[in-house]
Amino acid sequence: MFPPIDPPGQVRVRANGDRLPPQGSQPIPGGPQPPRSSLDRGTRSDTTTPEMEALRRRVWQQQGVVSLNLEDITDPWLRQAIQNEAVRHWGPRQQEKTHGR
Repeated sequence: MFPPIDPPGQVRVRANGDRLPPQGSQPIPGGPQPPRSSLDRGTRSDTTTPEMEALRRRVWQQQGVVSLNLEDITDPWLRQAIQNEAVRHWGPRQQEKTHGR
């Protein structure tokens, strides 16, 4: 028989005041894992700097796409040229810094 499921809004509490998880949400030993979703962003940590560098390298080598951080470009003329080209292709950034470097 299926385990009972608690009605919405009802919280089960132990005698010492600790909350118990809702019935029906406990996994069955050897049973299937709960479904996963690509939209579940809460279980993955932020991408680290070395991971981002590896992604940029792979995208450049495999697809010829360049990903540059404008703050890393020290030559002001080159930085402005790259920014102008990006704006021409994709439009202005949402929170563009207009004060320069």
